[in-house]
Amino acid sequence: MVGGAVLAATGVHAWAPYLSVTAVSALSVLMAMVRHRRRRPGPATDPVRRAKELSETEGAPERDPGSVKAVYDMTRPIRPVPVEGLPDDTPFVVRAAVHSQLMHIASPGLLGNSEAVNIPLTGHNLLVSLTATGEDEIVLRSLRAEVTDRLPLLADGSSLARSRMPDMAMSSDLLESAQRAVRAYRRLLSPDVAIFLDRSPVTELAELGAEPVLPLTVAPGGSATLTCAPVTEDGRWVRWRLTAEIDCAGHIWRPWWELTVTASTGFSLFSPHAAPVPQPVHKLYPDHYAPGDPDRQRAAESTAVRFFDLTGHTSQDGEGLMSMPSRPDPEPPDAAKAIRRAAGLARAGDLHGAAEAYRAAAEAGSGQAAYLLGRLSQDRGDHDGAVLWYAKAAARRVPAAYNNLGMLALLRGDIDTAEHWYRRAMDVGDWAAAVGLGVLLSQRGDEAQAEELWRLAGNQGTPNAHYNLAVLYERQGRLLEAEELFTRAAEAGDIQAAVHVGFRCHETGDRTGAKRWWRKAADAGSADGTFYLGLLLVGEGQVRQGEQLLERAAERLGTPGQGVTRTSGPDAASTHRTEETATSGEVYAAYHLGLLHWGRHDVEAAVVWWTRAAGAGHPDAVFRLCDLYLNVRGDLAECLRWASFALELEGVEDGQLESLATWMCAIAEQLVETAGAYEPDPAAAAGACFVAAGAYRRLTTHDDAYRAAWEDSVQRLANLAERSGSWQAQVMAASAEADFQ
Repeated sequence: MVGGAVLAATGVHAWAPYLSVTAVSALSVLMAMVRHRRRRPGPATDPVRRAKELSETEGAPERDPGSVKAVYDMTRPIRPVPVEGLPDDTPFVVRAAVHSQLMHIASPGLLGNSEAVNIPLTGHNLLVSLTATGEDEIVLRSLRAEVTDRLPLLADGSSLARSRMPDMAMSSDLLESAQRAVRAYRRLLSPDVAIFLDRSPVTELAELGAEPVLPLTVAPGGSATLTCAPVTEDGRWVRWRLTAEIDCAGHIWRPWWELTVTASTGFSLFSPHAAPVPQPVHKLYPDHYAPGDPDRQRAAESTAVRFFDLTGHTSQDGEGLMSMPSRPDPEPPDAAKAIRRAAGLARAGDLHGAAEAYRAAAEAGSGQAAYLLGRLSQDRGDHDGAVLWYAKAAARRVPAAYNNLGMLALLRGDIDTAEHWYRRAMDVGDWAAAVGLGVLLSQRGDEAQAEELWRLAGNQGTPNAHYNLAVLYERQGRLLEAEELFTRAAEAGDIQAAVHVGFRCHETGDRTGAKRWWRKAADAGSADGTFYLGLLLVGEGQVRQGEQLLERAAERLGTPGQGVTRTSGPDAASTHRTEETATSGEVYAAYHLGLLHWGRHDVEAAVVWWTRAAGAGHPDAVFRLCDLYLNVRGDLAECLRWASFALELEGVEDGQLESLATWMCAIAEQLVETAGAYEPDPAAAAGACFVAAGAYRRLTTHDDAYRAAWEDSVQRLANLAERSGSWQAQVMAASAEADFQ
């Protein structure tokens, strides 16, 4: 109006200046409205939107205050608040302390603050205590509350109280803080008065009891505490002041405290079938005061929602302690039908058709189909393909894919990648991942944390958890605890634990118990259980029945070992064992079947079974074949082939390597002597000498005393290669000399 009057007075009649004045006026009014809206109390708003508004309008750092950067266990639920406005010589002591079970944390500098600010949630306890230290009684005549500011909430952490230990353990530093948090936990007290901070002005306290609590009189030498419950529905950072009026011998003191509160928890309840639901604090902790529950008939114990228990992991600084569980992306409309069709093809044995059906659904956007295709690839031994499809499923937030990616990474020896995926799976409550991470930590030497993970996972019935824990206890010499866990796992259906319990029964002479447990394992499909039961029956003279069991175990040679098992259900993730033997029940069964047929002089059958066992890495079977081909069939080339294969095996004992080297040197000597047992053949002698050199090379890595024998075999090989003129012998000699150098 002033601008228009000035223009008219100066004789301006053009429309443009008047339009400009009008635009400026409208903008000023709009800004005033926005400022007024910020200052007035209001309901909790979306924390992400609040962060965006703050960063855009007030130049705050670009952070996401609503999404919790870190969640910490609360080890100090009661925090004192400094008192202001009192001299040092008062005849009383007055204190205030905040007791809350959930606080937002603003780290130093985030709000222009020099120290961390803890912002408690609405409905907590504010404990005002008064002690008369002089000879006069003290009277707390009144308390007055006033809101001093309402600012957008900006917090980069939360601390929460725990009434019990979490279901899932994390790293050792978190485990310690969780234990301290449980010890520090205290239920909130029923308040004497409520302070409704959203009323304007906030001048009166609402007393909740039938009898008025103010004024509060304290006799000389006595003390009293008043429990207040600050209440707000404002999701912003509410700063407020509480002022007390204290009378002593006619003198009035008015101390005050600067306090904060908010109504925004930042947490939501997640469900696989519904959208996330924001949780007010009295839902998370029912003993926080809520105006809508005036009778305060709450649960006897605070029952925080389950995602408080499914915390995942932390680093030493606590970052990433708890992530909100993510829900899988929506499935395409026809995905369920395609998955049912693929599953039917797989049951019918058409694995190629099943893979194609899964692939089509996965490429159309189905995370579940991608996961199932990954499992199918894994079962067929295609680990690279499994990783590819599990990764696609993980990108669509299928929780079981996280764990299986961790398991495959651990099998490849990629520890860092395995830990990454295991921890992501733990964040969404996958207990199989807790078992896998325990294996990883055990390999790193962190047995204390591995023990805690397996113990908690075992209590949830997760496969292999109790078995791994029992193996750990056995390694630590805690034998009674180990046997108890092995038995518990066996009774719960763990077939490898049943094998172990059966073995222990056999060691103590309880053959009936051994049969019972091994038969239970065999009936469940365990090759180890089948092998041990078959061997026991053969030893008891039930040769036919025992041999049938050995054949049943050996016929499955080459199937996945017992080190990895799978829980039931299409969404189940794989769990990991701490031990995986190179030689399984299938291999042992094949070797012992070879011994049975060799004892019957059935050489052909013995060769068949020993070949299968040797191909799977059984050292004794390899040496049996070496001897058989040389001394029974006279096939030196095949003998040397299996002898060379023995050098590539893990688990060959030093004594076996020394015997092999000595034997090969003797064969080489006989192959160059004119009066030897064989026709002179320097090229074949070079082959035997090459095996001997390889055996001495492996022995030297453990004991340097074999170096002279290694050098001698390399020199003899060089002489034989030159003498024979064989191109293959010269290549072997060059390779052996390069290894020695």
